[in-house]
Amino acid sequence: GVYDPANYNFNLNMWSTTNAEDVLSSLKRIKKINLSNTSKEILEYILLSFSYPPEGMSKEKFVQLKINWLIDNERSDLIEAFLKQNEEFDGKKKLVQYLVDQNIAQANIKKGCDKIKFIDKTVKDSYLEKFKIYCLVFDNKNSQAQLLLDLLREQKKSDKFFDEKIDYLLGITEKTPSKINEKSLLNFYLSSITIKDFNYTPTKKTKKEIWKYLNAANLIKLDDVTD
Repeated sequence: GVYDPANYNFNLNMWSTTNAEDVLSSLKRIKKINLSNTSKEILEYILLSFSYPPEGMSKEKFVQLKINWLIDNERSDLIEAFLKQNEEFDGKKKLVQYLVDQNIAQANIKKGCDKIKFIDKTVKDSYLEKFKIYCLVFDNKNSQAQLLLDLLREQKKSDKFFDEKIDYLLGITEKTPSKINEKSLLNFYLSSITIKDFNYTPTKKTKKEIWKYLNAANLIKLDDVTD
């Protein structure tokens, strides 16, 4: 049949007869190999199918293995599919934040906001909700943004920094703190668009996502962004 990377509705038990150490050792070796596209698809199909974990590995650790594979290989499309098919799992926040950060790092917020709309409404996460609120502000849907922000505040899932930035962008307040927040890429992005004469000097401790955003937004010039 035709291989569909978004379709993992299979209950395979092949992993249950495989030793956990053998699986981890194999994946470690595979990382050093330049696989063909077909080989990658087959590996992802096997790895991401709904299956029992290898012998000697917990379900939680097996999920983490899948999550790390998706992130390491920058498979945003499969991450979206994984989020839609799995409502609750350990590491969900990590996947959501990666997906949001990938969109922000491209410095194309319109594209990111359009893409994020396709995530199923059952996927709930404060980081994703914050990005959705900013997207509403970006699209000049201020009343909707204010409503979602009020709900987020009631659920105690917002924070002082985000509240201050959205209030400033909505025109509720006239000033906003000039301190740059690097706690997350979303916070850094909000800092960059709300601070007058924004100036930031990256260091060796600067997160990879921030480097990508700085380069994409022409806030810094890099000869090789992959370095």
